[in-house]
Amino acid sequence: MNLPPVIRDLVSLIGIEAVVLLLEAQMLGCEWRISKTRDSDWYREWSDIIGDGLADKVVESWAGQDIYFPNCKAALIAERNRKMIARYEQLLGEGQSSRRAVRQLCRSFKLSDRTVEKIINSPVPEATPQDVQLGLF
Repeated sequence: MNLPPVIRDLVSLIGIEAVVLLLEAQMLGCEWRISKTRDSDWYREWSDIIGDGLADKVVESWAGQDIYFPNCKAALIAERNRKMIARYEQLLGEGQSSRRAVRQLCRSFKLSDRTVEKIINSPVPEATPQDVQLGLF
C-alpha cells in the first residue's frame, strides 16, 4: 500500500482500525490544526471517534501543527480487508466454526456480519512489495 508519509505515521501512531474510523466519519481528506490541549474543536471531534487516549497520542506527536491528512480510503480498506481475511483463516485453523469466526470479526472490526461475509468471500487484495517492506500492519 503506497500511502503518503503522514498517513503511514498516523497508522503507526493510532492503528489502522482508528484511521478507518476517522475515514468513515469523514474526518480525513482535509487539513487540521492539531491542538496543544484537550480544549479545542479538533480534540473533541477526534476523541469522539477514536477516544481520548488515541487523540492524546496525536497531540503528543503533532501539537500546534497544521497537517493535511489525505483521504486514502481505498488503500486503508484494502489493508483492513487483508487483515480480516488472514484473521478469519487463522480462526478457522484454530478449529472455530465459520459462523463463530464471523461473529468475532464483526466485533473486532465493528462491521455487520453481511459486510464481514462479503469481505471474507472476496479475493484477498494484493499487497504490494512496499507493504511487505513497510511492515506497518
